[in-house]
Amino acid sequence: MTNNNDEDVVVSGDADTPSVVDDPGLSGTERRLVRLSFWQTVLSVAGVFIAVLALYAALTESQAVRQQTAAAVWPFVQLSVEDFDTGDRAGFMLSVTNSGVGPALVRSVRVVLDGQAMRDWEQVVRQLGGELNEQVGRSTLSDRVLSPGVRRDLITVTEQSLARQFQAMIANPENSISYCYCSIFDECWVADSRRQALEPMTVQSCPDYGDEAFQN
Repeated sequence: MTNNNDEDVVVSGDADTPSVVDDPGLSGTERRLVRLSFWQTVLSVAGVFIAVLALYAALTESQAVRQQTAAAVWPFVQLSVEDFDTGDRAGFMLSVTNSGVGPALVRSVRVVLDGQAMRDWEQVVRQLGGELNEQVGRSTLSDRVLSPGVRRDLITVTEQSLARQFQAMIANPENSISYCYCSIFDECWVADSRRQALEPMTVQSCPDYGDEAFQN
């Protein structure tokens, strides 16, 4: 005859390893509840672990997508000089070109000549002993956007004595031109004529040069 009393329910397990479900003081129903509670706990822990893995994977993928997107709009602003001196003629041109694949937002510029921060090209020309005339062309860089592949000629000099002064100015390592530009994602870099052109310094935000900011 089959006995359906809960007290006669036998729970299989390791005889050498006592457990809660082997407690003779528990009824069969209580043992089942203990087992159910145990497996629910295991499943809950596994669920939390899987959720953490899924969150980590999502964050990693999101970071990778952001890096790929940032690389697709990466600007790279280069400073270049074109000059010549044939003895009876001389010329000078200072330019910047966005050689990157995204627009560059030029936020700040600083020009130092003879240890003094210059305010504009007129002050630079006067510091070099020249005067502004039709032989000096100027262009503005500060607070401008350079599209990919765009070149901007900052200053062009065809007057030979002044052109030679500009050539000497650029050749002097004590003088410098630095500028800060950002991508559309507000990733910013500072380039300096005294450092390697291919190694602009990454910064959190563009510096505020204040009274020493170059206005052209």
